[in-house]
Amino acid sequence: MIKLSANLSFLFNELPFEKRFNAAADLGFKAVEFLFPYNYQINNIKSWLEEANLSLILFNSYPGYLEKGEKGIACLIGRENEFKEKFSIALEYAEQLRCPFIHIMPGIELDEKNKNKYRDIFKNNLSYAANLSKEKNITVLIEAINNKDIPNYHLNYVSDAIDIIEELDHPCLKLQLDLYHAQIMSGNLTKIIKTSINHTKHMQIASPPYRHEPDKGEINFQFIFSIIEKLKYDGYIGCEYNPSTNTKDSLYWARNYNIK
Repeated sequence: MIKLSANLSFLFNELPFEKRFNAAADLGFKAVEFLFPYNYQINNIKSWLEEANLSLILFNSYPGYLEKGEKGIACLIGRENEFKEKFSIALEYAEQLRCPFIHIMPGIELDEKNKNKYRDIFKNNLSYAANLSKEKNITVLIEAINNKDIPNYHLNYVSDAIDIIEELDHPCLKLQLDLYHAQIMSGNLTKIIKTSINHTKHMQIASPPYRHEPDKGEINFQFIFSIIEKLKYDGYIGCEYNPSTNTKDSLYWARNYNIK
């Protein structure tokens, strides 16, 4: 059965953040996710979730300095102690909000000559985070992001993410499979889904090239959803797209999946 999660950093942007929770629940969502919680008090987020009777499924690790263009710090040279400090904060949010998954963002490579060094730091930080998370029954996720939207992002291909997961072989390190990014980088989504499904704990969907509703672009999402169902995937699929109209009207495609 397909289960959809509302990404509140993308959907319901016509509303203040705190009002997006009830808006999502009113349309039938049972779970939400968002990019970053750190500008809000834990107790405030908890109350918004409880009032709307929603579960929080996912948020991202500390991104670094967004105003400077940073997109994570987990692979960055010389930022290892900062990563550990900030991940402890993320873990506290996840534990208090009963959020099962934290997506760890590696960041943008500043020097191509140091590619191997970035990868080593990323793997060391992932091992550290996974070990800490295991104590809290939380799983850390990694996601391949296309290098067109974020040039020089450290992790671009699902196959590379799987290689890291298999090498580190930690029960609390899994895959966040974003079908929008995978389509841009590789295509052949059926094969990617089938070869990664045993590592996948969360999925996200939008349709290239404009990252709008899943049926407004290159992906035949109904076919893709049928593949996901046949594989008996039981996690959530996050709606991480930019609505081409208001959010409620943009969810017409989701009405076959218990969304109003």
